[in-house]
Amino acid sequence: MELRHLRYFVVVARKRHFTHAAEELFIAQPALSQQIQALELELGVKLFERTSRQVRLTPAGEAFLIHAERILEEVEQMKDEMQEFMGLIRGRVKLGLLQSLGAFRVPALLGRFSVQYPGIEMILQEGVTEHLLEQLRIGQLDIALTHSIGDIFPLTLPDSQMITETLLSEELVLVAGPHHRLAHVESIAAGELKDEAFILFKPGSGLRQAAIHLSTIGGFAPRILYESGDVGTIRALVAEGLGISVLPQSIVDSPGSEVTIIKVAPPLPARTVLLVWHKRIEHSPAASTFLNFLHEDIQAHSWNSVR
Repeated sequence: MELRHLRYFVVVARKRHFTHAAEELFIAQPALSQQIQALELELGVKLFERTSRQVRLTPAGEAFLIHAERILEEVEQMKDEMQEFMGLIRGRVKLGLLQSLGAFRVPALLGRFSVQYPGIEMILQEGVTEHLLEQLRIGQLDIALTHSIGDIFPLTLPDSQMITETLLSEELVLVAGPHHRLAHVESIAAGELKDEAFILFKPGSGLRQAAIHLSTIGGFAPRILYESGDVGTIRALVAEGLGISVLPQSIVDSPGSEVTIIKVAPPLPARTVLLVWHKRIEHSPAASTFLNFLHEDIQAHSWNSVR
């Protein structure tokens, strides 16, 4: 049993509604239900009576709620005291990130962080990798979330004092709209894409480089119909059948996605999502706190699946 299980239980008990509780906790409703079921299984008792209209605490749930609230209150008091000793109650973190990461993973992360550290202000800056690394070098950012894509788009650090850490590996996929002529093609060779319209990220983007690499393998220059710096815009244009693009698997799997994956040969390389920071943040309690929180959050909320 972990503290997050107690938090999940208490919020569901207060809201009496799994969907509303999931929204407050910044997690998916099915994931919340699974966590509560796992807690009930561990305790060997049923904590909630579930109907199509409402959720009610069982007698065991009522008793467990008293203990859970007391434990969480004591934990928060302990954190407050420890943070006072460490000077972490207030501060500012300047976080840079790729737009393709900020659109779906980072908002929930920041929501969870702000609940635990309400006194730490987060300043966000989106941009392409080269821009983020330069901002990190000159001290305009504390931490950056970026990526590399094999030999197509390697990460080159402009400062020896920068540290990188691999967070995860993610597949890149070729996508089209559900009514596009390629939507139901079982597989296609790169060279067969020469007559297609491409919808790409703006210059400087690794995802743009991946698409151009695909066209180079196919022996043609891509016909670029639209360019955008916004992953949501690109996905929407593709969904409308206006062209094809290369997107991360997580974007395709995220809620509201209406694009279809096209199997292409040779397959696209995976991208490596990277955490980059400058050694100077060792002198920033707020930035160090966020860095530690990020590591814990990745373990608790698998970033290999979009939530």
